[in-house]
Amino acid sequence: MIHQLFFPVLILAFSGLLGACFLEGPKESQKVAPPTAPEGRLFASTWSQDFYAMMKYVHLYDEIHPFLYNLEGGRSNTGRILSVWKKDEIDERIRWLRLMSPRTLIIPTIFRWENDFEKVSDAIGLNGNTKVRDLHIQNILKEIDTYGYDGIDIDYEGMTCEKKEVFQEFLILLRDELHKKGKILSVAIHPKTVAEKPSVYPCKGLKSSIQVDFYEAYRGQLTHDYEFLGKVADKVKIMAYELHPRKQGFPGPGPQAPDWWIDKILEYAVARIPNDKLYMAIPTYGYDWALHCQAETKSVYYSRAKWIREKMAPRKEEPTDVLEIFKTQPKAEDWTYLRPYLYRHQGHVYSDPSLWYRMGGCDRVAFYMNRSAFEKKMKILDKYKIRGFSFWQLIEDNDPEIHKYLEEKLGSELSEVH
Repeated sequence: MIHQLFFPVLILAFSGLLGACFLEGPKESQKVAPPTAPEGRLFASTWSQDFYAMMKYVHLYDEIHPFLYNLEGGRSNTGRILSVWKKDEIDERIRWLRLMSPRTLIIPTIFRWENDFEKVSDAIGLNGNTKVRDLHIQNILKEIDTYGYDGIDIDYEGMTCEKKEVFQEFLILLRDELHKKGKILSVAIHPKTVAEKPSVYPCKGLKSSIQVDFYEAYRGQLTHDYEFLGKVADKVKIMAYELHPRKQGFPGPGPQAPDWWIDKILEYAVARIPNDKLYMAIPTYGYDWALHCQAETKSVYYSRAKWIREKMAPRKEEPTDVLEIFKTQPKAEDWTYLRPYLYRHQGHVYSDPSLWYRMGGCDRVAFYMNRSAFEKKMKILDKYKIRGFSFWQLIEDNDPEIHKYLEEKLGSELSEVH
């Protein structure tokens, strides 16, 4: 009940201050330098579109990435960026976030996932289209100036390999312009692990072949060069999730970011990216798959996991040993969406919790994230002494115990403002 009363009271308390903020835009002297954290403490960052959740928890984070922008255009780009918030919403909401946590850097994200209809092309200067690329950079800088952002986060995913060199040229130009203004370049990148046998990948359209010293030799990974990004970007954020994606079929159900995978990603990353720039992004969600029938795969956050536990009488596993469950669960041989991929779980017992249950005549399994699993993953980050962690994503429906853990871990200086 207290949190329901929080915002009306807050609005009354800050109404005068907010009005003053609207009368005066950000000054040059108000630029925020990168924060310094107590020695040994991880920096905390998160992506989010959920304004209520951002307001409630922004005080926990050293930086926050409002997931606001996309590229205008589909297979070709205009150079402009589009926001999911209206202009007046951006202005008001960013000011509220500043009021709630003045120390938190606000670095919004520009996102594009390549598919058959949406590409990253002209915006990074593909095919010599430097005019659109330069316009794209100027539009980013204009947006930063308009709303007083502390930098920009570039999240261009799934790019085909011929874009590697122009993407790098784009980042250098963008970095240089941002640094003139004292702003930060953050880049979100695909996960990679060490390859047993390095190889060379000749990509048509590139001046040089790609040196493949990583296992995940496909699309996005080929374009994101860790060593280059470690030199050019101020912050590099590895998106360590979707090892077991939503779709049915290969690779089958499993945790989004198992501990062994996070460890292997960091083993590769710390040899190529300076530790003081490196962040590991951990998921706050899982998926709920059908095991032997055609049925929708659902995202699992706190409320759905709670509903399954309370309403569906599931088999609860934590830690999760998939092979042991398959051996002991009746009619597991019928699980056609898991059985072919059991080899992927060989030798692994996951800290991630899971719920095995039956609904509508269909056997299902839901993997999800809770405090215990999150803590174990954070200990891996501590081991590698990297800069920090990121969330995908901050929403109201995250496990509240995870936020409680963050408050305990990050220190008393982050006590709630209300």
